[in-house]
Amino acid sequence: MATYTKPALNPQTFDELIQRLTQDEQERRRAIGIVQNEGALAFGDEYFALTDKQREMMVEVTSDPAEAFRWKALIGQGLADGIPISIIPVETESSIDISIHTEDVDIDIHIECPI
Repeated sequence: MATYTKPALNPQTFDELIQRLTQDEQERRRAIGIVQNEGALAFGDEYFALTDKQREMMVEVTSDPAEAFRWKALIGQGLADGIPISIIPVETESSIDISIHTEDVDIDIHIECPI
């Protein structure tokens, strides 16, 4: 049996995961279930070797029930609908934002976090 080492969470490994989930329907459904049932931190733990700083940041931003719901809803819906989700490294506090482009209505989800 092969041993799998989880990658560190960074913009590249996150993009690779999103691409993999786009191509693997069964794994994508599993990921959506993790997000919806257990939250954003559980999703991060499932797919990445989070640093202490990343874990603390996720606990902080999801400690408020309304924010925890927002993270779950946006990430879960983004995965379900195939909306591009990306991580943008920042120096300060983290946030999650949606960008909506007009015309054909493109939607992107951007997660800003210290990495």
